[in-house]
Amino acid sequence: MNPQMTLREAIHVFDEINSLNFNDRDVSKDAQEFFKCHDVAHVIFDCDTSMLGEAKVKLWTIFGTTLGFWNHLKGYSEANAFTLFKQYSVSHVLSNVFKLISLAPKTISRARSMSKKWEWSGYEVYMDMPLEQIRKEFNIKEF
Repeated sequence: MNPQMTLREAIHVFDEINSLNFNDRDVSKDAQEFFKCHDVAHVIFDCDTSMLGEAKVKLWTIFGTTLGFWNHLKGYSEANAFTLFKQYSVSHVLSNVFKLISLAPKTISRARSMSKKWEWSGYEVYMDMPLEQIRKEFNIKEF
């Protein structure tokens, strides 16, 4: 995403490309909110929706947001999000697992070096702020 975009603009672009359609799925309001916060994390931490991008955003979420590990697992379980991984072929998983292993320490280190954790569900106050400014405030270093 263009770092000069506001969070609102970047979320809009992300949603146009990646948004899940909840109309044809039995998804609770809580699960929908979890997915929305997850999508915002994709934007803030500049992670795409490839398997590697999903793995990176999970690491950023666990180590760089207020959600943490256990609430992350709980949210994924309640939203039945683990079924989304069926979209990745075995060859895609195998081709990315070694990339993830080498990328994980760097991602965790960057998340731990943030000046403060990203509020998992408190992003609304940042909607009209440019991504560049948000990342500077939180000391989010991109790859």
